[in-house]
Amino acid sequence: MTPTVTRNAEPEGVTLGPSGQRLWAAMTEGGQLAPMQAVLLLEACRIADRLDKLDAQLRGEDWLRFEASEDGPEVTVIVDRALSEARQQATALKQIVAELRQTTSRGKQKPAADAKGAGIADLTARIAARRASPSA
Repeated sequence: MTPTVTRNAEPEGVTLGPSGQRLWAAMTEGGQLAPMQAVLLLEACRIADRLDKLDAQLRGEDWLRFEASEDGPEVTVIVDRALSEARQQATALKQIVAELRQTTSRGKQKPAADAKGAGIADLTARIAARRASPSA
């Protein structure tokens, strides 16, 4: 389901945490997003919130809690790989943000012929082709 994008508001039907809300607001303040951008942004917001939770666990603020009955057995809970998961989530966020930047900049880019430096790239390609030709 593609979320409805409204300016500076959370996506419809989705509750985000503080980091996700800030990211959504910052990215939608420029106006409407394309459907694919909205999906990528929503996932980036969820990852930002997940990273907050993992960070809290790593700092010892948000560990699992169990209430044992008085006559029940003792329970030992081991939480491991939180740092590894945080690194993986950070990498995923980085990739999504890069893809978002790429998709948002595509609409703003000038055509290749008008882009700054296109003449140099064209000249370089012609020089390389001339050097590679047997008649040169």
